[in-house]
Amino acid sequence: MVGVLAIQGDFQAHLRVLERLGVSAQEVRNPIDLNGVTHLIIPGGESTTIRKVAQANGLWSMLKGFKGPVMGTCMGSILMARKILSPDSDGWGMIDMTIRRNAYGRQISSFTALGKLSFSDKAFEMIFIRAPKITSFNEKLESVAWLNDEVTGVRSGNKLALTFHPELSGNNALHKYFLELS
Repeated sequence: MVGVLAIQGDFQAHLRVLERLGVSAQEVRNPIDLNGVTHLIIPGGESTTIRKVAQANGLWSMLKGFKGPVMGTCMGSILMARKILSPDSDGWGMIDMTIRRNAYGRQISSFTALGKLSFSDKAFEMIFIRAPKITSFNEKLESVAWLNDEVTGVRSGNKLALTFHPELSGNNALHKYFLELS
């Protein structure tokens, strides 16, 4: 069962992708919602809101310590990082990287571009909405996505962090890749 954090943000788009793939999924809003979840998606959204709600209802530490595969998109990648910049804070440390919030600018600076994935020869549409940038990462991590020469996705074991929104692209390749992680 795939759980999609559904406190705030674009969780419904991820649920639609999973439905198209024929995968059982459920919204995660409270600790009990993690029962039976093997894979977890942390969608884009507002990290401050997610943090406040998840800490208040006891979900925060369970998300931080989730042992199964995790895919974080946009804001989700911020939470998964070891270090967060602008403003500076600590993330969950799931992935040994430093990430800068809103690195491309404000909402009006959002954009779509064609990037590449490590496991495909086809261009992949990447949608950046107030997106973060990976500013540094452990050289042992696997780079899985790029926009030009800039790394936009990394993998550490069964953890996958993407600075863009694959769920909005109409291309299910990254969700399929994530579902194969164990």
